[in-house]
Amino acid sequence: MALDPILNISEATFDGGNPSELDFLRPNGFKFQVHSIPNVAYFCQSANIPDMTLGFATVNTPLVDYSEPGEKLQFGELNIRFLIQENLQNYLELYNWIRGLGFPESHDEYIKFIEKQQYRQPSSVQLKRMRALLEKSDASLFILDSNNNPTTRVVFQDAFPVALSGMDFDLSTGNTDYFQALATFRYKQFVVETLT
Repeated sequence: MALDPILNISEATFDGGNPSELDFLRPNGFKFQVHSIPNVAYFCQSANIPDMTLGFATVNTPLVDYSEPGEKLQFGELNIRFLIQENLQNYLELYNWIRGLGFPESHDEYIKFIEKQQYRQPSSVQLKRMRALLEKSDASLFILDSNNNPTTRVVFQDAFPVALSGMDFDLSTGNTDYFQALATFRYKQFVVETLT
């Protein structure tokens, strides 16, 4: 049912009065977590809420074409940036995950990766189902308020890494900038949950 159009400015009012929340979202008010890579999550410097698009269909008419909403959502990539530990421990968490999924040398690499991840699931789970669960992991992006309390959680369901940036060592720079890595994830969907 279509709403009546607003014909003058006096009709354009807030339902329920003024907004109750006057604080604005901070770009540094977040915490990122992935169960299978705790060190990466601890040193995370940036994360994004990806774009989301809904397809549409164009309806052709003799006069003017118009659009109708589609039925399939598409989600953008989840990207994080993190500081790399001196011993490469957090970098290797992602490196081993991607290498285990891709098994570039032999199928045994995948099996070894799954065996190392078995702590995440009880041993009573069937092997085939367990492998499907261990390949992926839910990721959570917590949005913090001005008091650093979580107010919103964005859950990325069945996330898995698809890209990990390299590192360029260089003696010619006089600066001591610490290495940061970029990681890209794909996932089934993300869900936004209000915590307060």
